[in-house]
Amino acid sequence: MRRIAAAVLGLGLFAGTLAHSAEMAPAEANIGGLQAKFIDAGGVRTRYYDEGSGEPIVLVHGTGFSGVASANTWSLNIPGLSTRFHVYAPDKLASGLTDNPRSDDDLNIRGEVIHLYAFVKALGLTRFHLVGQSRGGGAAFLFAVAHPEMVKTLVIVDSATVAPVAGDDRDKRRARLFANCPKEENDRGDQFRCEQSALYYDPKPVTDDFVASAAYMWRQPKAKETARRMTREVRTRGELISSEMVHNAYHRILTEDVLNMPVLIYWAKNDPSVLPEQAYALYNIVAESNPRAWLLFTNRGGHFHYREHPDEWNRNVINFVTAWGN
Repeated sequence: MRRIAAAVLGLGLFAGTLAHSAEMAPAEANIGGLQAKFIDAGGVRTRYYDEGSGEPIVLVHGTGFSGVASANTWSLNIPGLSTRFHVYAPDKLASGLTDNPRSDDDLNIRGEVIHLYAFVKALGLTRFHLVGQSRGGGAAFLFAVAHPEMVKTLVIVDSATVAPVAGDDRDKRRARLFANCPKEENDRGDQFRCEQSALYYDPKPVTDDFVASAAYMWRQPKAKETARRMTREVRTRGELISSEMVHNAYHRILTEDVLNMPVLIYWAKNDPSVLPEQAYALYNIVAESNPRAWLLFTNRGGHFHYREHPDEWNRNVINFVTAWGN
């Protein structure tokens, strides 16, 4: 973990010297009246939303190395959060319209954490609130363990990546949920709509414009390259790296008191892919050494409950930060 932190730090120092880019994202990729920008983060052209003013908050979306996963998932939350915060929401490494890394060795969560560090340093951020959902929750968690001095508060949302396992295997649960969805298509729109909807308690937020923006991203050459590079070998290596990093982080939390900022573990009672038992297990690890750990469940919400109940979700995050942020 120390080697990982050193690598992250070294890349971040380089990224911090980069200038902001005024280049705007193509309209086809934007959603909800938002206009994305691009910035160079450690040599990786990175798409992100930049809205509001006040204390900085960084939102990290879920899913790994996918042409259809992007910061667009926060489109229903950014307007409300931007009345209180300066919101930054990037497309993660090799997701959305953010470029792929040069090396396949970075197509894993370690590469995502390094890229996240490069991104915040390129923006000139030194301390900020950090929110991550699903796999993005794993990246946010590992970032906070590696760089606790930078994270004012941490919110982890429905993240099987970082939560201990419970019940049957998550991949098997998802396979059952997606069993009736179309297999990969040229534009992937119907597949994206079906798989997203299966993870919601109420799929109304899976709107036509949300699906269309994802399909646009999937059609780009960069997304096709990502898919080609995500071989079985790369995925297997990525799973091993993720497991090692998370377990090392657990050990450091319990023995070195590194996760000492206020932490909110925010879960949905009805998430079909990440069980409530996993939220309790993660909370117990964090709360063992952190008296400012909170656990909150929302009712009648699925894996993307921040989209199903955006006003409630925003209000609870703002209240948490207001109560504990410093």
